[in-house]
Amino acid sequence: MDDATKTAAVAAIRIDQDSEATSAKSTDAFVAFMDDSAETVESRGEQSKESLTTSAKALDRWFKDRQKTHGAPRLLEVPNETLVTNAGPLQITGNITLVHEDGSVQYANHLSLCRCGHSNSKPVCDEQHLEAEFLNSGKIHEVSEFAASNRASKITISCIKDGPITFRGRMKLHNQFGQECIKMRGSLCRCGHSASKPFCDGSHSRTGFKTG
Repeated sequence: MDDATKTAAVAAIRIDQDSEATSAKSTDAFVAFMDDSAETVESRGEQSKESLTTSAKALDRWFKDRQKTHGAPRLLEVPNETLVTNAGPLQITGNITLVHEDGSVQYANHLSLCRCGHSNSKPVCDEQHLEAEFLNSGKIHEVSEFAASNRASKITISCIKDGPITFRGRMKLHNQFGQECIKMRGSLCRCGHSASKPFCDGSHSRTGFKTG
């Protein structure tokens, strides 16, 4: 395992641990700030910003800190889903933490990730599948390992250098044919050569796939 892969793996583990330890605490604090601010605005709308309560000022500071540090956003009430498009990218929606190969972290609620292997902006799709004439239909040949659920949850997606993207967390993969597969973890092909797309079968090693 090279240094870049180790860095990404360590970052993914750290994120999972931090989320478990702080998610409940952060949510409670955020709700408290919101409630206090709403009361302040409704009952003291005539007051200036300087007269805001301590909690309201804390809310402003919370938002500013999150913007500076790119902290995790609030959990949206949407399930994690991946649409395996016909001859196109993986369209992922949910509460996503994306760990790049260098260990940097990005939070998102929607991602369009390359699965043809030709994008110039990996892991994000840049429509190169059209030029490459990537023709995979997006059919799913694996069965679900868990029951479907609409409950909101977090998912961590990690980019492996010269390899697949892995995910940890409940994910429903589905396609235009009505096929679906629910898993808690797995590896998804992004070299375009796997015989078991959308899942990885190790073809990236055989074909010499490079992500950078």
